[in-house]
Amino acid sequence: MTTVAEADTPGTTGTIATEHDDFFAELTASLDTALSADGTLRLIDIDQRGEGNSWETYLVTAEWTRGADRRTATYAVKRQPVSGITGDYDVSREVALLTAADRAGMRVPAVLAHRGEHDGARGFFVMEKVPGFIPMPGTVSRLIPDADLRAELGRQVAREMARLHSVDPASMGLDMLGPVPDGADTGRIENDKWAGAYREVADIPIPVLDLACAWLDHRADAVSGRVSLVHNDFRIGNLVIEDGSISGVLDWETAHFSDPVADIAWFAQRTSRGRSPLLCKLIELEPFLDEYERAGGWRPSPETLTWWSVQSLVKTAVGCLQAVDVYKRGDRDELRYSNMAHSVYYSVGWLTKMLRDREWGL
Repeated sequence: MTTVAEADTPGTTGTIATEHDDFFAELTASLDTALSADGTLRLIDIDQRGEGNSWETYLVTAEWTRGADRRTATYAVKRQPVSGITGDYDVSREVALLTAADRAGMRVPAVLAHRGEHDGARGFFVMEKVPGFIPMPGTVSRLIPDADLRAELGRQVAREMARLHSVDPASMGLDMLGPVPDGADTGRIENDKWAGAYREVADIPIPVLDLACAWLDHRADAVSGRVSLVHNDFRIGNLVIEDGSISGVLDWETAHFSDPVADIAWFAQRTSRGRSPLLCKLIELEPFLDEYERAGGWRPSPETLTWWSVQSLVKTAVGCLQAVDVYKRGDRDELRYSNMAHSVYYSVGWLTKMLRDREWGL
């Protein structure tokens, strides 16, 4: 069964339906070429997905003939959205990041075809569908009930992070990301970016965010001084699991050069684990850092990890405010963007608890 949300919505304009038709026709032609199907390929299922808050995402099943064989396969497709939270949906950038991650030995989906934005038509890229399932923070304990297996997955995350962070940024061929920053400047750069974004989208001041931005600015020299490619969303929800192992690391669109501790703090963030002592409900902090140190040869200081932990909560709160702003502007009409106003308070709540516990603010 083919499911395309916008085209099937009552009251949808014919322009949107035509845009979908044009997109699917071009997608069919691109896959036909990539798979050497000689004009035989057709899409027999199109499923627009609701996960994530960035790219417009589809799972498409294609059927084609090669020789005497009739073949079918399912692929993941990401299309530039009309609007989104990150503000940068460059197909060439994303494809280059996936290529660089693959060269670094990361488990990432292979890209079969891509086309950037042109003549007003939104760009897209097609990837293999990585085998396995994607647990979320709220489902990982149910989907993987064995605590030892979850802990081993946590150690795998530590090793995969260390693998990524060990690659010399200058060797990755990612010139489109801009110059590699000085290690001492990563904190200032990150805080300036998110403090600016906060000022752009906040309707009223949020005192704990104001304080956190000021504290991060004052303590911006607490960073590690290291620079690597940072995935920027390395957590449960972006990891595909098969047979107890990580089979894919997804969603590289916000990857950039920064302090690798940013990835560790993001994985450890309170909003992904609630009151659980387990990072992403997989593993405790010290065993995770032990594995990261064994694989990467170094360990972040508690002060650096605290700085990036506060920054990650600021980033999460501001990202939710940006989602609400997208909805208010009318760029996206999905209610989940509006509902992210509620999620701001999780980040603010954890920032406040950390402040009350004197983990930061001094």
